[in-house]
Amino acid sequence: MNIEVRKARAGDETRMAEIQVAAWRRAYSGIMSPALLDALDVNQKTDMWRNALERAGKGSYIVAEVKGRVEGFAVFGPARDKDLDGSETAEIVSINIDPDKWGYGLGRSLLNSMIEQLSTDGFGSIYLWVVEQNERAIRLYQRNGFVREGSIKTDPKHSAIQELRLVRNMA
Repeated sequence: MNIEVRKARAGDETRMAEIQVAAWRRAYSGIMSPALLDALDVNQKTDMWRNALERAGKGSYIVAEVKGRVEGFAVFGPARDKDLDGSETAEIVSINIDPDKWGYGLGRSLLNSMIEQLSTDGFGSIYLWVVEQNERAIRLYQRNGFVREGSIKTDPKHSAIQELRLVRNMA
């Protein structure tokens, strides 16, 4: 499968929203409450992504295309966690792949692109948060050099799901 990773741009927001809603509904079925997953709204997410792309700020937004169609996206930038130095540590905020394209290498392509960019930008390490029960994502991250760091957080807006912090050193 020929995967092209590029910077996200205006016009990608609807597809990003569709992917996020579909990915969350598939990945978190049985983990997050059905009411929360059913309430996910493509129109609301489209507005959210449109606004995010317009004000990119310190974050970076990339998409993975297959045959000219966006099939996945990622968001990354300097660390937001207060216990980490954002000038030395980067954060992968989000990776979402169309569930129909899981297992085709899009996640790995997005990760490789982010790692390359963050290394070029001089970051010494990268971290991300992953839902503890999201074993598929954890395997992807571990295969790409991320390890459990030990920190755990609970996000009450997502049904009190626990998230693990995984880290990858760039050296």
